[in-house]
Amino acid sequence: MGGASPNDANSIGSGSGGDATSFFSLHTYLPDGDIDLEPYEGMEFESEESAKAFYNSYARRVGFSTRVSSSRRSRKDGAIIQRSFVCAKEGFRNLNEKRTKDREIKRPRTVTRVGCKASLSVKIQDSGKWVVSGFVREHNHELVPPDQVHCLRSHRQISGPAKTLIDTLQAAGMGPRRIMSVLVKEYGGISKVGFTEVDCRNYMRNNRQRNMEGDIQLLLDYLKQKQSENPSFFYAIQGDEDQYTGNVFWADPKSRSDYNHFGDTVTFDTTYRSNRYRLPFVPFTGLNHHGQPVLFGCAFLINESEASFVWLFKTWLSAMFGRSPLSITTEHDSVIRSAIMQVLPNTRHRFCKWHMFKQCQEKLSHVYFDTMNTSPVLKTPSPMEKQASEFYTRKLFTRFQEELVSTLTFTASKVDDNGEVTTYRVAKFGEEHKFYHVNFNVLEMKASCSCRMFEFSGLLCRHVLAVFRVTNVLTLPSYYISKRWTRNAKSSVVLEERAIDPFNGYLESHTVRYNTLRHEAFKFVDEGAESVESYNVAMAVLMEASNKVAFAVKNEGKASVNNGPMRNKSSYCRSEGEGSSTQQLSEVCYFSNLYFVKLRAFSTS
Repeated sequence: MGGASPNDANSIGSGSGGDATSFFSLHTYLPDGDIDLEPYEGMEFESEESAKAFYNSYARRVGFSTRVSSSRRSRKDGAIIQRSFVCAKEGFRNLNEKRTKDREIKRPRTVTRVGCKASLSVKIQDSGKWVVSGFVREHNHELVPPDQVHCLRSHRQISGPAKTLIDTLQAAGMGPRRIMSVLVKEYGGISKVGFTEVDCRNYMRNNRQRNMEGDIQLLLDYLKQKQSENPSFFYAIQGDEDQYTGNVFWADPKSRSDYNHFGDTVTFDTTYRSNRYRLPFVPFTGLNHHGQPVLFGCAFLINESEASFVWLFKTWLSAMFGRSPLSITTEHDSVIRSAIMQVLPNTRHRFCKWHMFKQCQEKLSHVYFDTMNTSPVLKTPSPMEKQASEFYTRKLFTRFQEELVSTLTFTASKVDDNGEVTTYRVAKFGEEHKFYHVNFNVLEMKASCSCRMFEFSGLLCRHVLAVFRVTNVLTLPSYYISKRWTRNAKSSVVLEERAIDPFNGYLESHTVRYNTLRHEAFKFVDEGAESVESYNVAMAVLMEASNKVAFAVKNEGKASVNNGPMRNKSSYCRSEGEGSSTQQLSEVCYFSNLYFVKLRAFSTS
């Protein structure tokens, strides 16, 4: 390759930098523009960096990675006078025998060095230029194809424009994976990007670390200023201020004062990470005499090691005048637990219920899938409770069950009835001065309570349920079953709407039939008892209706009440020859039920 003699070549390079990109500018100095020029002894370079860039560019074309190897220094001034650049697979790994004997290596590294002899050596001349003093071309391993050479370490370079784009996308909140996807599209392929996602991640981490160090310094300056303004302001950093690790704690005078009054129990939370560096923000909190949260100090943690937590607890305890709390509540973490045992041995350590429930949902999800598919324990023989347990989620059923059971301690007294809506006064036994009004329309099976719980939460209150209990409403009307609280809330299953037509579907419910008949019967009794004549007519009609009801019950399979829904109340006045016999029979049966029930109510009054 190459073929150019030393006499044809001028000096190559001008010390433009160490990355592969900077070498491309060196091609203008190559003899005859030969971009495939191979190194040879006697080739001159303007600087050591130019020689390194040239050899790395050559390695990229051939298919291997390079690294800097040995060097020799001058005895006079200690300056480097000779340098060797080698294939990255040169030599062998230097294993630490003591380490391998003492313990087993859990994650052994991949073997990358196989004793390759390929190298380029350069030395400085009196003129100040560097000349190739040795070149070994042969490798003892396979070379990397052109479409994979960009993954080799020495060729993975993040260019200036790429850094600018990464900085912009990182500031916008994008992670390394999404940033790499943008770069691949921008440059037209991963091989043209020139680096990997690992390089992007490392660059972002280093960039974030540099920015964070600057921001932490601003924080320290602010804390110093606050302390100068008020000596009671407390702050501390782990390590020397010139060489701090980044763990910072502070507490203002009010926090220290509040701890004297309300520091019997403390909550310590490390889950707050709502900042640009994703650092744990760690507050020490408690409750004052109004049940309001109060702050006992806070910290930023760079390192969440046991040593960091030990330092933090000791520092916080010092800021709180050395007085340990009676109890401290934290997340379930073995590192935090160990630190508390060392610093606060006499403090009772509790675990946060919220964190425990969160872990239960994650680690005991199979138990959660069981609660979704098994029936809860019922507390009453009420058909309404069983009905609710079948469609409500476990959480909502528990709330409904609590309301239903509470009705056993409530009384419901009728205070008004205008013929359509009945008003009840509902109060807890022994607390009649605290009452609620419930309006109940039995025909539409709708009730409204003055507490407005259903309108607010979508669940019926104990007051309406108490009215349902005394009026023998045994199951929940569909109007009060909100789909969003059911197990099918996320599915496309829609509960059947039955409230559009008062008689369409109502007769399917025994409770509706009973209440409708009783409501009509009460009105019939009131009218029939007005005079002797009306009484005689009512009794005659009821006796006739009684026989027809008995006939309908006996022939229930042949003529069901549900087969002919009523349209209006005047239908019973039709002549026997009008309309179909099936419709007439169903209408007669319907109103016969009404009259029969009214007769019984009148007879027992």
